[in-house]
Amino acid sequence: MAMTEIFPNFYRINLPIPRGGFESFLDGWLIEDKAGGRRILVETGPASAVPELLRLLEAKGKNKIDYLIYTHIHLDHSGGAGQFIAAHSETKVLAPEKGRPHLVDPSKLIAGSRTSLGSLCDVYGTPIPLPAENLIDGGIPNLTVIDTPGHAPHHSSYIYELAGRRILFAGEAAGCWFRCDDGSCFMRPATPHKFFYDRAVASLNRLRALEDIDVVCFPHSGYLEDASEVFDRAAEQMKLWLAVLSALPAGTSPEDAVLALLANDPVLANLEKMPEAVRKREEFFIGQSVKGYLGWIERERNGV
Repeated sequence: MAMTEIFPNFYRINLPIPRGGFESFLDGWLIEDKAGGRRILVETGPASAVPELLRLLEAKGKNKIDYLIYTHIHLDHSGGAGQFIAAHSETKVLAPEKGRPHLVDPSKLIAGSRTSLGSLCDVYGTPIPLPAENLIDGGIPNLTVIDTPGHAPHHSSYIYELAGRRILFAGEAAGCWFRCDDGSCFMRPATPHKFFYDRAVASLNRLRALEDIDVVCFPHSGYLEDASEVFDRAAEQMKLWLAVLSALPAGTSPEDAVLALLANDPVLANLEKMPEAVRKREEFFIGQSVKGYLGWIERERNGV
């Protein structure tokens, strides 16, 4: 696990997950607002990442966290919430309102994740309940909350203003973005079942409309000082996926749908530039996103 200072008092934290190809899959972010007298952590990662995260913060002398913020409640992002608060009971937690019950009682989250992710749940680790009294409704100075459902029905993005810089934590509202070794990028929609295309597009457009953003942070993974091109390409990719998948016959299997996308989406060609374990990871998640699209298309066809 590594912590890198992006600019003074703002840090990127790699949150490695113990499976091949997942070593650089997820980033968390640490804000030290010395003027405001608060330290904020955005995402802990899954339960399996928390012990090493706690050791890192202790070693860096940054173990007192005032606020913990989550963009959404999925095992890879927030599965470690209960474990973190067990070690730091004074920390307050901000998360999208609709997702908060799954922090307090993660049983449904665990069951649903097991159905969609299978053995990956064992790698992420098992969440433990978060005490409800640690949850807050908002009120963190310098923080703006943006409702961005799509990747999850309870997804939020955030803007934090630190020393004159506006930092956007996009979550997965713009999908997932990774830099390849040759400088090119790989990206994909993050649209697991149950997916609503119109909501996801509206959320992405909210991010595209933002002005005066100095840094955009992606949990999967990294950051950009100017993400406008990535946001535009994400919108184009979402439209392309809809066109390709809508043209397939009803009942097309997810496997055949993935093949159709590989033949039509030039961005996916960069899969071949990835190490084998990373490529396999992304092929798995492309399949998950395809299932979300196919489900939405079927509901639209059936008027459901």
